[in-house]
Amino acid sequence: MKINNNNNNIYFSSLRCPVKPFKIKTQKGYLYCSEIDYKKDYDDDFYKNIGEFYLDIFANTSSHPFWEKCRNPNIDKRTYRNYVDSEMEGYKKRFKNDDTTVLFVKDAKGKIIGGIYSRVLDINYVLKDDKTLYIDSLAITPEYQNKNIGKVLMNKILKASKDRFNEVFLVAYKEAENFYKKFKFTKMNKNDPNQVFAISELARERIDYPDYAVFMQRDLGEKSSDKWYDRIKHLK
Repeated sequence: MKINNNNNNIYFSSLRCPVKPFKIKTQKGYLYCSEIDYKKDYDDDFYKNIGEFYLDIFANTSSHPFWEKCRNPNIDKRTYRNYVDSEMEGYKKRFKNDDTTVLFVKDAKGKIIGGIYSRVLDINYVLKDDKTLYIDSLAITPEYQNKNIGKVLMNKILKASKDRFNEVFLVAYKEAENFYKKFKFTKMNKNDPNQVFAISELARERIDYPDYAVFMQRDLGEKSSDKWYDRIKHLK
């Protein structure tokens, strides 16, 4: 945890990958972006709102049948609630990690219109590597999409993380694949023997792969001779 005090404005930031608060000018006025207060003990409503924010956007992004169940007007409320509850438990644990960065964009009324959440790669006991950044979630509300807000958030996270991590990994819906290509992300190659093990383990975790989602990665900081998928293979 790091507390900064510049010009009498106190803000909280992640310990290892801090991002200073900033503003984005749009035709609708200024948007305000800052990290959450990692030191604060938030109530369940806080985590619920984050889970619902991401779910509502994801449900209308991917064509996977699971997400269709979470869309209005034919929403499956039980499926929706179970997903949010599961995400809430993950947030409570991971938001306290020194490598986690949770960045939200809000309008003048305090409504969340965009967010990005990154952490150290730690998906399960095999898919974990402390030199790899995992972009867990990136979402922008429909009315603010295609206005470079996602681009700004991604650039902020990559810049803040380059001294801590060597590589970046993420799972993209196929509809968003071209967006991530603009940041030099490339799809993992299932024909590469060195990547096959990681892809097979990732596929166990993702019911939307390979029909609806792709695994993508890129170098970030200091380049190393081995890659994250080589390192986890040696530890299996």
